[in-house]
Amino acid sequence: MKSSTVPIQTELVLVGGGHANIQVLKSFGMRPISGLRISLISDVINAPYSGMLPGFVAGKYSHDEMHINLVRLANFANARFIKSKITSIDNINRRIHCEERPLISYDLISVNTGITPDFGDIKGAREHCIAVKPISHFLSHLPMVDTKVNSPTDTIVIIGSGAAGIELAFAFRTRFNNKNIKPKIKIIGAAERFFPNLSRRCHLSICEQCTQADIEVHLGEAVIEVSDKVVTLNSGVQLAADHTFLVTGAKPSEWLKNSSLNLTADGYIEVNSTYQSISDKRVFASGDIAKIRHQPRPRSGVFAVRAGPFLAENLRLALNGLALRPNQQQTRYLSLIMLSNNSVIAIWDRFYIITKWLWPVKKWIDQKFIFNFSKLPDMTDSTHRSIRLSEKELIKEKDSLLDKIYCAGCGAKAGAHLLDTVLPAAAKIAVKLGGDERYLPSLNTFTDAGEFPITAFLDSNQTLVQTIDSISQMISDPFLFGRIAALHSLSDLIVSDTIPLAALSLVTIQRAKRNLQESDLTNMLAGAMIEFSKAKVKLIGGHTSQSNENSLGFAVTGIKNKSSNSEFYLQKNASNLEPLSLILTKPLGIGLLLAAAMRDQALEQGYQNCVDVMLLSNARAAEFLWQNDVLAMTDVTGFGLARHIDNLIQDIAIKFNIKMGVEINLNKIPVLEGAFDILENTSIRSSLSTSNKRSVRIFNEPTTKNTSLLDILFDPQTSGGIVAVVPTIKADKITRALRKSAAPHTAIIGSLTLNRTGIITN
Repeated sequence: MKSSTVPIQTELVLVGGGHANIQVLKSFGMRPISGLRISLISDVINAPYSGMLPGFVAGKYSHDEMHINLVRLANFANARFIKSKITSIDNINRRIHCEERPLISYDLISVNTGITPDFGDIKGAREHCIAVKPISHFLSHLPMVDTKVNSPTDTIVIIGSGAAGIELAFAFRTRFNNKNIKPKIKIIGAAERFFPNLSRRCHLSICEQCTQADIEVHLGEAVIEVSDKVVTLNSGVQLAADHTFLVTGAKPSEWLKNSSLNLTADGYIEVNSTYQSISDKRVFASGDIAKIRHQPRPRSGVFAVRAGPFLAENLRLALNGLALRPNQQQTRYLSLIMLSNNSVIAIWDRFYIITKWLWPVKKWIDQKFIFNFSKLPDMTDSTHRSIRLSEKELIKEKDSLLDKIYCAGCGAKAGAHLLDTVLPAAAKIAVKLGGDERYLPSLNTFTDAGEFPITAFLDSNQTLVQTIDSISQMISDPFLFGRIAALHSLSDLIVSDTIPLAALSLVTIQRAKRNLQESDLTNMLAGAMIEFSKAKVKLIGGHTSQSNENSLGFAVTGIKNKSSNSEFYLQKNASNLEPLSLILTKPLGIGLLLAAAMRDQALEQGYQNCVDVMLLSNARAAEFLWQNDVLAMTDVTGFGLARHIDNLIQDIAIKFNIKMGVEINLNKIPVLEGAFDILENTSIRSSLSTSNKRSVRIFNEPTTKNTSLLDILFDPQTSGGIVAVVPTIKADKITRALRKSAAPHTAIIGSLTLNRTGIITN
């Protein structure tokens, strides 16, 4: 996120990346509001556009063409992206509960999460059906279907004869026709005919299309049971079914029942014509999750798409304390339903037409919608007037956020009330999420300095080791940031064969309204406490200040043995070293992917893999290496791999008065998915890369064939892996063991060379 000098006065949280919320996000990116922070919570990084699903299944669109990258869109809007599943909303205290993480506070919330499959009374459906909603769930099963459907005897059954079921049947026929496979496809529906509200002629026209596409139709009978190979109808008729898809009605998510919002009789959030909850003016909802009072409409993406602009406008009006604008949803709307051979049925009210010339029209409409969120304009910084929503609360609480001049120095220290509130909450959350109470901070600490006993650890062969590290918030999720910051700080001690014991924190929290600061700091510290407790490290104190952006660092203290096996080995064999290899335990590219995300070019899997790698502790890998003849190692952080290797071999060379260099095989270096594409096809590099490159002695750079990949050596890593020197004779065995357990990406990337200095690449 881009930092702002304007304190955060109000938090708008968008729950779900549905068709309406993404329009809200873009709107606020185009016209930002000073003092407003937006957070997007979604359990997926790429949001599918439902209108293009049949085209995707039919092979007419790629995965990227039908998805909207929410990380990229959030960055465009300078919003936080939090990847998590929501479990409930406490609208009394304005807090959001998500899976396995602390609470998230809000001032205003917009819910657009979609719906879940309704298996109804169909016995065995939950176990044997693949539901088409949510779409991400359906898409995850599609590769498996491709693998298993390989002969004309295979049977695909679609339960549901509405528009979605019809489209899916024709899409599957096209998909497998393209593979020269003609499985049996059947549509089953409880209704007597297709689109009962339309003329019988429309029904017969669709039946004719089904006959031409060799799709069986079974209407007028409901499904009562689904097994592994059979679908049973209420008449007792049994139909063969190798793969069964459920495209019938869905229902609202169960988590809605855990809120005190007014829900409709069938469990949806009840809103008025402004998309505002009937029972809570701070809650807005749209799309499939909501129902507008006195405006019953079918569950259709067309209403969510058209709700977007009205929702964005009403959120702006609510933020400024102005009257909201009602939206009277249309009673007649156009539906374009894809059939086979590029035929489309268009339905308007009670009229319909089936034709091929509408396919380019449908394609243009769908692609235009996606284009609006994939081709984002370059925006200059511009803000609009501040928010009135929170003014009364700020005045009532006498919040210092209203002060026009902010102190520096010690005057910038966060208030005592903040820590009094946050520390117990963060510790409680850490315990709930698996943290060990023995290593959580004391809640009765009233001094800035912390202490811990060392007599149980120190003897004549041990030394006290301290390190300090701090990073600014590079991902917008404060909970994951807290975890990464703790792992990043612990790594220096871990790789130096030191037992970490205690930590002091150095926190800079973004200036914001009191409850928002509490929420941010609770998330950051709870994340850090979890990782520290795993490492048996106690957080014993720290310092907290305020500024324009969040940062988090830790001074960590530990105990180390004065002598080690590696030093003994090198001293013994310095005159005649056996071959030595270099191994790396994590892939590179973290700096590149974070830089790409900042430039709104984050790829879904690459970005997620980047976060996962940063969250992988080096502790188990380091422990294994120290127990298995490692000669030297260090972690790869901000200086990049090349500089850390340079430091490593120079340290060995100086200690034992020998000349030593290293030869790196660029093609053996593990690289995060997406990072190589950035290197090859863009000029994106981390801002620290150039400085890192200048600081390293590189030989034969002009003759290196892969000059793009060479840049990966200088990419700064946050919570990066371990680079270690091991005997070549044992390198394969050590690498295999690490890949199976603590470090799945481990690879041998080069070898050490005697009587030659510097780094050689090939």
